[in-house]
Amino acid sequence: MLNIDASYDKDRVCGDTSAIIRDGSESMIAPSNTFIPYLVDAPMPEAFALKEGLMLAQYFGCNQLIVQFNCKKVIEIMENEGFTTNSSSTIYDECNIVLSGFPKISIEHLSWKANHLSSVDARF
Repeated sequence: MLNIDASYDKDRVCGDTSAIIRDGSESMIAPSNTFIPYLVDAPMPEAFALKEGLMLAQYFGCNQLIVQFNCKKVIEIMENEGFTTNSSSTIYDECNIVLSGFPKISIEHLSWKANHLSSVDARF
């Protein structure tokens, strides 16, 4: 299982991502946190979070993956094969490339509260 989350600071035009890989008993296998110094808009860190989480799962050799995420817009874009005309289109293209390496993957919506509480572990 992969839980991902992102934040955006509109005033400083930056944000961060967090990702946690968990095993079947929901124990943490690996956390990740990435600071992004320059962002164009609020949706961009959400796309970065997906990419960073997928790359983390790929690094750890996950082959069956459930991605849980609280951003419905990212899920909708990925259900549309990553097609979008917003500032994050290149990031979604990269997500599709990484996604193609997983034999079995699903992306599920998780409420903000549930996802926020699970992704706090990755922040350091």
